[in-house]
Amino acid sequence: MPAGASMDVIILDAHPVEDVRIERHITYLADQGVNVCRIHYNYPDEVARPGLFSQHGVQGFRINRFFFQGKMRTLYFMGYCLTRKILADCCKALKALDVDPAQPSILHVHDPLLLPLARQLVNSHLPNSRVVYDRHEVYEQWVHFGAISIPVFYENLAKKRISGTVTVSEHYIDAVHSLFPGSSVVAVPNYASAVVYDSRAIDEKISSTVPGPQIHALYIGSLNNLADRDVDLLLTIADASIQAYDNVIFTIGGTSLDEGSREKIEEMVAKHNGRFRFLGYVPRERTIELTEKAHIGFLLVRPDARYWVKTSPNKIFEYLVCGTIPIVRADIDHEERLRECSLIFDRTDANEAITRAVLDLLGNAARLKECMGRAKDISGDYTWESVACRYIELYAALLQSENPPGILHTKTPRTLGGCDHR
Repeated sequence: MPAGASMDVIILDAHPVEDVRIERHITYLADQGVNVCRIHYNYPDEVARPGLFSQHGVQGFRINRFFFQGKMRTLYFMGYCLTRKILADCCKALKALDVDPAQPSILHVHDPLLLPLARQLVNSHLPNSRVVYDRHEVYEQWVHFGAISIPVFYENLAKKRISGTVTVSEHYIDAVHSLFPGSSVVAVPNYASAVVYDSRAIDEKISSTVPGPQIHALYIGSLNNLADRDVDLLLTIADASIQAYDNVIFTIGGTSLDEGSREKIEEMVAKHNGRFRFLGYVPRERTIELTEKAHIGFLLVRPDARYWVKTSPNKIFEYLVCGTIPIVRADIDHEERLRECSLIFDRTDANEAITRAVLDLLGNAARLKECMGRAKDISGDYTWESVACRYIELYAALLQSENPPGILHTKTPRTLGGCDHR
């Protein structure tokens, strides 16, 4: 019998429907026999249809909320999350998903804005449920409107109802436990799921890396230079690389463009005649395919970003499993180990030095091939399959606890080990 058989889990989120962490989460739960469903709050995507939908064999219900544009739409959604209307909408979704309100279950929240909803659900509709909060970011450093962290504001509204908290890095277990003292805390890092990728194609790419064939550079993600991503540096490196080497092709995709970045990207497309490609939004399946073919991939955070914290990025571990060399300026987990196959820079490193290091790497086919092979080898130590079981172990501990929701679970283990694949 699968580990999660007879366990009910309700996912609440407002992320893009193809968010990698949530996709891995729900797929793993379904594979383990968990009765899982997803209630997805959508406010950026006007194309997505509301109501029942299915993703990777998991049933979901989408609730669309958009009447404005830009920042006004985001502020409207934030306000909606504090109203009773969100509870009524969620109850309709639960009914459509045929959820038994009396059945003990886990409410797994992936967005801080939905924590007040989880609190309302436990108080009025799902009295036998436990709230688990997946804390994707270090929100106490995410300050807006002077000295206020909006995510932490929502966390504080519901923290007494949170029975379990999941962080993406072992580095933050103690800090998160102090923020949610009534919560059992575990780390489930953003490692890549090895089974998703074509290992044979990746090995073939690595073995065929010699001077002459095309070298593919890739970045797919946020392109907002006004937030924390250094789009200017990315484009500087792209321009210099294409001019220095006839066989280098840069592919960039993503959304959230600020107007300045959009103009610069359009100029690069026109300037480099097919060797600089901008794809806009890229579906998850296409992202996997492009990353498998890439030789180097980027994650560049602006050195002046206020949000400079240690992270466990999906992108880095996807690069590793694809044998794609990470080019990083950020504070990342496992930095010392990843230096064996990556170029990793600090916020104090000059843009010129970073650009020169990338050009030197691209001009050294032997080193390029060696680092790609190391990346693929190292990825075996950072797999989703080795940590995903911590979700079910946490759920089981909370559901077996005799304490009612909202009461301290201090006897529940704060950390859990790896998964047994024997």
